[in-house]
Amino acid sequence: MADNNNATVIGKGIYINGKVTGPAPIEVWGTLEGQAGTEGVFTVRQGGKVIGDIAATHVVVEGEIQGKVTARERIKLEATCKVIGEITAEQVAIAEGAHFEGQVHMGKGGKG
Repeated sequence: MADNNNATVIGKGIYINGKVTGPAPIEVWGTLEGQAGTEGVFTVRQGGKVIGDIAATHVVVEGEIQGKVTARERIKLEATCKVIGEITAEQVAIAEGAHFEGQVHMGKGGKG
């Protein structure tokens, strides 16, 4: 995984409409509407929101996502999250209390 000191951070109160991609981790505390991708970890923090598709190696969701989430390795839905859409990964972990509506696809072949 990439060094978190090099993470791209979308801060609280920030709204981005567009495409965010790169090799370093991405953390969303604000709102992203559009596509996002990273070779590292993509994290939606509690209070953060993504409306659109995400592709990454690992995805951690504490906040809200509406869209398609694809991870090459693992997706983790925390108890505070709300996800509406489709998730695809080799491994999927859904914490007790997480809100998820949609489809889950597991196994080899996740593309990030």
